[in-house]
Amino acid sequence: MQTLSTNVNIKRRADLKQAANDARDEAANTAGFTLIGVLFRQGSRQFVSTAFPIRQVLASLRVDHALKRGSVSEVLAATNRPVMEEHVSSIADYLIENVGGKYILPPMTLNVQQTISVYEPDYESELKPVYLVIPMTAKLSVTDGGHRTNGIIRALAKLTDEKRDQFSQDAVSVMITLESNPEQVHQDFADCSKTKALPPSQLAAYDRRNPANGLVLDIIRDCLLFKDKIDSTSKTLSKNSNHIFLTNQVRQLVKELLVGDYGLADDDFESKAKDILGSSETEAYRAERARFTEYVNRVTDTIPVLRKIAATPTTGIERNQIKDYRDKGYICLTATGLVIIGRIGHELFKKQNSSWNQVVDRFAEINWERDAEIWRGNIVRDGKMTTQRAWVKVAAEKVRRAVGLEPNQLVNVDLNAGSGIDEAA
Repeated sequence: MQTLSTNVNIKRRADLKQAANDARDEAANTAGFTLIGVLFRQGSRQFVSTAFPIRQVLASLRVDHALKRGSVSEVLAATNRPVMEEHVSSIADYLIENVGGKYILPPMTLNVQQTISVYEPDYESELKPVYLVIPMTAKLSVTDGGHRTNGIIRALAKLTDEKRDQFSQDAVSVMITLESNPEQVHQDFADCSKTKALPPSQLAAYDRRNPANGLVLDIIRDCLLFKDKIDSTSKTLSKNSNHIFLTNQVRQLVKELLVGDYGLADDDFESKAKDILGSSETEAYRAERARFTEYVNRVTDTIPVLRKIAATPTTGIERNQIKDYRDKGYICLTATGLVIIGRIGHELFKKQNSSWNQVVDRFAEINWERDAEIWRGNIVRDGKMTTQRAWVKVAAEKVRRAVGLEPNQLVNVDLNAGSGIDEAA
């Protein structure tokens, strides 16, 4: 028998069959349970990777959250950050909504706080199958995944009996550090926290579960202006990029088209999208997707510079034309321009304007160059773009009037100077 840490007994047996038999015998005699895993090494320590049954989470996992505004000694007595209730609720709601369907829980990292046994075969390898025996009274402390653990527990409490039974048969991948030293456990927690959040554009490109993101991705796919011309991994669009927009900027367009507010927080937008569309599988979703796609394609055909970009090949030196067009400062090639175009579309569809195609065709009469009079004094000030909501509102109102829509009297725009806006409008 080899003791790796004070709380882990490594027990070597002749072969895997003997290791399995002895592990089952110990579990039966201690009212514990067995898990098959893989023993491996990282640096100077050994770890076991396995799948932990959901039904055992409540009984066997422990999360030591630090207190909010706790002292240094109180923080050191814990192994996890203070609990964020919104994060726990978000995970629980996600699980409740998707149990029995498709969902994913990222792997968690645990450490040993009470004695467990690891039965290994006598193989000369640093990577080998093993059997763990977890006694009924043993607790494994969560190093990374405390909010996921609490989310699982909360979901189990809220699910119906049928769904709870179904969820209890699932499992979550875990890596168990064979470590009981509290200082090293703290260091492991800090090391596990060295992650970098996804840029908004990349997150929007990956997450299709919400219909809000589904609309963004489908419009990018179906509209010739956007297809293969959107940067979905960057936070900002490089000056030398041959893409036309970021995914997150197309998302602002969709916010305007669907709810009329590009500044709406993402969580609120996703909630509203669910209320309006249900999911990406509903008839309402398909109808809005078709309508928004038709609108963007009509706008593209109407505005000359957009029509030229849409016709640009997806590969080859011709793609450099996109950068050249952006350099010329066309408003319709900015995020603000997308917002204005989206706002007009939202109004046309909200009021069920049957002649919306004819209204869009008047976009061809607007001078979309940055130094044009229509933008001067509102979103273009002293030769520079401004994204302040008040001036975006002024610019959108000027476009409304230019395409023949009835003036919004709540926005008292001086068409020459862009002044006099009613901020409450």
